[in-house]
Amino acid sequence: MKCKLLLLLLSMAALLLSLGVAQHEDIPYQAVANICETCTCLSAQDNNHRLHQTLNCAMKNFGHILARWPPEFGSQHAGMEIVASYSGNKIRLLQQLPATNATLTFSCRHCGMQQLQEPLFMDVPNVEGLYLSWNEIADDALHPALFRGPFNATRYEPIALKDLDLSHNRISRLDRKLFEHTPQLRKLALAHNRLSVLDAATTASLASITNLERLDLSHNGLLTLPAELFAHHSNLYQLDISGNEFAVVPASIQQLGKSLLHLNLAGNPLAKIDAHSFQQLDALRRLNISEIAMLRSIELGALQLPALEQLDCARNPKLERLELSDLRHSRNLTQLDISQNALTTLTLNVSGNATQASWPRLRSLAIAGNPWYCSCELLQALEHAGAPQVLLQPASAVARCDTPYLLAGLPLTNLTADQICNMVIPKKYRAVEDDPPRFLRRRYIILTVIIASVVVVAGLIIGFIVVCVRRRLKGNDYGVQPIRYTSVRGSNLSAFSQLQPASVTSKFNNAAANAGTTTGAPNA
Repeated sequence: MKCKLLLLLLSMAALLLSLGVAQHEDIPYQAVANICETCTCLSAQDNNHRLHQTLNCAMKNFGHILARWPPEFGSQHAGMEIVASYSGNKIRLLQQLPATNATLTFSCRHCGMQQLQEPLFMDVPNVEGLYLSWNEIADDALHPALFRGPFNATRYEPIALKDLDLSHNRISRLDRKLFEHTPQLRKLALAHNRLSVLDAATTASLASITNLERLDLSHNGLLTLPAELFAHHSNLYQLDISGNEFAVVPASIQQLGKSLLHLNLAGNPLAKIDAHSFQQLDALRRLNISEIAMLRSIELGALQLPALEQLDCARNPKLERLELSDLRHSRNLTQLDISQNALTTLTLNVSGNATQASWPRLRSLAIAGNPWYCSCELLQALEHAGAPQVLLQPASAVARCDTPYLLAGLPLTNLTADQICNMVIPKKYRAVEDDPPRFLRRRYIILTVIIASVVVVAGLIIGFIVVCVRRRLKGNDYGVQPIRYTSVRGSNLSAFSQLQPASVTSKFNNAAANAGTTTGAPNA
């Protein structure tokens, strides 16, 4: 009896193993036979005698992935690394990956993918990289069961996924438990999706990846970042939130003060960056605040970042104010790009006897494309920064003076602080700082008062003349007279009599009387 039971268990195990190897071949897979003649199969060995296999099936007009790995890879994959690429095919449904215990990196970009079969990694527990960008994956295709590993007694084992790229898809939200089977996830890319609002489920999903190191949420139309998002991210050192709709720097990033090294805020509609924007980011080494069309000023205290090494603050067409003095706290600064802005001057506020450069490690300083007012203050600030020893700009772009008139067009590299500070500029060529608008200048105010006075006096004189003329005309009976009503005949005779002498009028009346007597006889 026991032997029969043991045989039954063995047969069931063999059946399950055969089903696992078959990989659901009721769903059509790409044929494996002679696959290395269609795709590219490469094999290499590193210095540690570890075997690396590459399967490149990109742009082969496949509709499915392979049912099994090529025979050239062997039957035992332990200790092996496999890199497989199906990018550029027409794979609408990504089926369960063929079984292997090798370390796997899988890529299927630009495939028009819409669905993913669950569980995708049941027989591939050691998958470390999954790149599914530039597809048509929506949030309804992403479920927690997708990432579960092999079943072990009472639960599903986690998988070894470390790098997941889902950028350029149609994802608008994430399931709360989507990453419960990926505890080793280090890098997550969700750029160019539709995560305009991080709801409670999406926030909880992202917050659950406690070992996350790099997160890309760029170009999603985000307006805010919830406070709960980074509450448990003690290892996150790179955050990309560029190309969103942040009107202010999200306050929630201050929770990453001890871990955040790289922050990208480029392309957001920030009007200004105040002293509280980057508070507590003491570990920040690289900051990108470029291509912000609305940015006008970076207030005093905003850039007091002691660990900063690289600042990209370029192509901000309205940026007129940048407090360079704040960067004196960043003694390790190596790259500074403030080109293509609207800056006219820079101020360092250093003592006159200071000889040590503010940034001894500075290697690149890009300042071209600004309307510089070449003053003594500007040249002193640049020289104290280390110019011209450091590269001021690329060879194709030259920083030039915009004002004053006598220096317009001259390259800044041809000028020194001693020359400018000792140069006497004629008064008519000097720039007037804080010059008020024309209507507030003294001479324009006086001229306005004189013109207004002349207009008022002229109006009074004309009014007085009009009143006098009207009274004169009224006194001579040329004013308005009442209307008199008369008969037509009476009015005609009256008008005619007034035009003729008295003798003519008398004769006309006699003739009229005789005519009346003559015409009256026949009637009688």
